[in-house]
Amino acid sequence: MAYIPLIARVESLPPLPESVMKIEALFAKGDPDIAELVKIIESDPLLTTDLLAKANAPYYGFSKNIVSVLQVVTLFSATYVRSIVLASSIERSFDVDLSPYDISTTMFSKISSMQSELAFQWYMAVDVDRAKEIMPIAFLMEIGKILIAKDIIENNNTEAFLQDLYTYKDLDYVENKYVMMTTAQINALIFEHLHLNETFAEVMKYLDNDKELPEEIKPYVLPLRVIRTSINFLDQLSDESVEKAVLLLEENQLPTEKFLRAVERIRKKFLDY
Repeated sequence: MAYIPLIARVESLPPLPESVMKIEALFAKGDPDIAELVKIIESDPLLTTDLLAKANAPYYGFSKNIVSVLQVVTLFSATYVRSIVLASSIERSFDVDLSPYDISTTMFSKISSMQSELAFQWYMAVDVDRAKEIMPIAFLMEIGKILIAKDIIENNNTEAFLQDLYTYKDLDYVENKYVMMTTAQINALIFEHLHLNETFAEVMKYLDNDKELPEEIKPYVLPLRVIRTSINFLDQLSDESVEKAVLLLEENQLPTEKFLRAVERIRKKFLDY
């Protein structure tokens, strides 16, 4: 049973800016022309500001400020820039308060970046084309929590919700308990409403679904489940969460070596291991 107020919130979201839709159209043709990508971003001052702010976040560790869109694209890759652009544009539609999850907006951005970076670092060594497809989905994978948090706050359930999160340590279960939907299910509605690449919504529909995965969706869902197991709002690359992710890989008869190498790189980059 869907939770009507959350669906109403999704349906009230404004369309994505024209600049973002142009970027999506550019990627739909294949690898984008960098000059064209930079031109589109620079035509939108708000998007340019958001992108530069994200790129200069302290957890990326650059010694000098990044001051141009071309610098961002060169340092992060076109695919990563697409991820940041989509996330920033969607987040702009919300009042972001993630206190029910005991997470700041800065930590939210960091977790999303870690998930996306792990997708990139791991899957570039597995399947380059698939990495480019998975990376933006990974970056957006937690966006639905913003709507869940808003509902929890408005219904004065913040303390109880947070207590249950720490008691059960199961994000999907607690979200279902309070709003009858999970983050992935809300994501699917958001992506459909905003007319994003249809793969985005299809993957979200199956991300926390126990039903048999369609063959065409498996190559997306399985790595995203592994990434979400190892990096999430409750745990970011602890030994325990990585062990759970490795177990998931082994259960699906997938190799672990490249994943574990990527984990170590992300730990060093984001967590000072």
